[in-house]
Amino acid sequence: MDNDNLFPVLPVDRYAAERKRRKRRVVGSNAVGRPEQYQAFADSIKRTLDELRAEKTDLILAPSAGVEAISAAVLLKEQNQPSTFPMIKLRILSDAILAEIDKALLQRLRRLCVSGEIGLLTETAELRAHIERHYGIPVSGGFMLPCTLIPDRERPEADSRHPGDEFKIGVLGRQRAEKGSYRVPAILNQLRVVAAESGQRLRFRFVYQAVRSKRARRLVLELRSWLGARKNPDVTIEYLSSGMPADAFKQLVGDVDILLLPYSTKRYDLSGSGIILDGVLAQKPIVYSRGMANQELLSLGNAEAAASDREFAEKILAVAADYQAYQKGAQRAADHYSSLIFEQIGDVLGVTDAQAARNG
Repeated sequence: MDNDNLFPVLPVDRYAAERKRRKRRVVGSNAVGRPEQYQAFADSIKRTLDELRAEKTDLILAPSAGVEAISAAVLLKEQNQPSTFPMIKLRILSDAILAEIDKALLQRLRRLCVSGEIGLLTETAELRAHIERHYGIPVSGGFMLPCTLIPDRERPEADSRHPGDEFKIGVLGRQRAEKGSYRVPAILNQLRVVAAESGQRLRFRFVYQAVRSKRARRLVLELRSWLGARKNPDVTIEYLSSGMPADAFKQLVGDVDILLLPYSTKRYDLSGSGIILDGVLAQKPIVYSRGMANQELLSLGNAEAAASDREFAEKILAVAADYQAYQKGAQRAADHYSSLIFEQIGDVLGVTDAQAARNG
């Protein structure tokens, strides 16, 4: 694999300008079922491929494919000779992408995937199984790309560090309702109760990235936290801004001891989460909502699942009480994910693991 022959973004300005002129949003399954409305996008990609003198041995990869990319891929494959046109691989990150597509387009996509002219990729094994079972479309592989941390480049050295008498619980990333941000005060208060009942003299500090624009919500959280701290000062919370540079976020992930993910399983039962990937590479134990995807990375002795607020508190306490064991599990998970990344890159791009690792 030669980095000089990688084109991260296809120059499709002409299509973008045309789409801006139309100023029409596609709504409804019937409209989405007609990929011909994306003909201009497909034509622009074809012109670019002609300019690059692309051949069958080349690859078109859409790392986050939506309706536009799927429709254009179908048109390109149907309108060009398979013997000369490059392979197209579409990475689908959510079932919502396919759910809004009309049955006629799904059938055309299915035919091209079965014939091997288009390859679908998913981030999680759960989504892959769902697509194959629910839509009858074969998925050619997985592609679990890292987010902020880079494997084997920024991983901390494994050690037997114990965080001492205070554990930092990271509630990180831009908080939204589907990430369970509204549950944090209740989990925090339950931890105060559970910690007191256990008799263990452990201190916990939640490190919470609050959204600046949600001033009223943050004020309520701060008030509840202040009142709760008067009952049990061993469990407190620290608020940080959700907007910070990548290097600062990497440092933040590295500083916390446990990651807390009380996410909605309606949203994350099939789709992956970037904070899971960052947390695994940073070798952090994780407490997450039971039923979330990414089980391949959460079942290596590095994580605990919970449902109720009290169970979240109990699992946080359990991880803290046997922290070194969970650290060992976190190291296993980081090793597994690092190997998996290079293996998947090799499968997708058609290069060896050694080439994938060498080219980053």
